[in-house]
Amino acid sequence: MSVKPNLTLKLLLLLLTPFATMAQDNYMFSNKIFNFQFLYNYHIPSGDMAKLYGNFSGVGFGGMLKTKHNWVVSGELNYLFGKEIRQEHFLDNLITSGGYLSSTGGSPGNYLVNMRGISAFVNAGKVFGLNKRNMNSGILVKGGVGYIQHHINIQSQEGNIPQIDLNYAPGYDRFHSGIAFTEFIGYTYQSQNRLINFYIGFDFMQAQTKNRRGYNYDLMAYDNSNKIDLTSSIRFGWMIPMYLNTSEENEFQFR
Repeated sequence: MSVKPNLTLKLLLLLLTPFATMAQDNYMFSNKIFNFQFLYNYHIPSGDMAKLYGNFSGVGFGGMLKTKHNWVVSGELNYLFGKEIRQEHFLDNLITSGGYLSSTGGSPGNYLVNMRGISAFVNAGKVFGLNKRNMNSGILVKGGVGYIQHHINIQSQEGNIPQIDLNYAPGYDRFHSGIAFTEFIGYTYQSQNRLINFYIGFDFMQAQTKNRRGYNYDLMAYDNSNKIDLTSSIRFGWMIPMYLNTSEENEFQFR
């Protein structure tokens, strides 16, 4: 008795189906992706930085490239801002006997004092996938190098307090800048439908900065010492992905 070829093929496929399913379980899903990033950090300062400011925030943007082998390279620019200034008495020599800063008309001047700064970093690291069905997600570890600057922002609301105008404010604002290093560890998630993409974790910064003004009017002294500025922060990043796989590249790789 002979067996028709198409029946033989069907029987062969039926026998191989379990093995094909088992083999499929060994595949890993990983893409080459460029992510646009929108960032938020809540910073807790320490070291010399904590002598100037309380906790502050940072918002930023940048880009991050993830390769098919889950290596990442990223760049970012951040704007830093906060309300708490710990140098409480740095304007005391400008305060009148009435306990206020005098405007040009002699009445109490209206002004704000807060923290402002910027930072920029280039980072590199890797995503360690936890789910073989979606190796774009997992533990993200990276570190980088960059630049930071920060100062006490002294702002006259009506612009009528000459003691803290642009000619004199630099003598009080403690403008510092220098090289900085960062380390991040957290979790990154990129959904397979490409709609939900984010990462969250802990970010640490160490910077060596210097007072670029040199002379502080309130202390009537030069400040040329190097400072060690440290922060620990919680970071959240929202990502908008661009998938860069070519049509020739297979999205699935063996473990």
